[in-house]
Amino acid sequence: MKPVIIAKGLKASRVLREYAARRLGFALDRLQHNIRAVTLRISDENGPKGGIDKRCLIKLSVPGLPDIVVTETADNANVAIDRAIHRAAYTAHRLLARAKSFSHTRPTVIYPEFA
Repeated sequence: MKPVIIAKGLKASRVLREYAARRLGFALDRLQHNIRAVTLRISDENGPKGGIDKRCLIKLSVPGLPDIVVTETADNANVAIDRAIHRAAYTAHRLLARAKSFSHTRPTVIYPEFA
């Protein structure tokens, strides 16, 4: 699983991209065989005006389940990345655990002659 990292409106240095890729690797390590694709988008909403405007959007594609999309906004790009990755990993763990629990249950069969 190699993440696609896209930056818009801010200069995403090599260090920031490596940081995001490393954090994604740590957070999604146990789930990497279940995740088909990871896209991380970093953007600066207000441009040079400043403020709480660094936005990180993460999209995880999981086969057989709807895509997981998480957005976080902060005043620092690293903080937005950390929060978004944490929420995405938590959501992915929860969804995959729920999908596994449903796939292992057998339906109850009621036979009409015995009802």
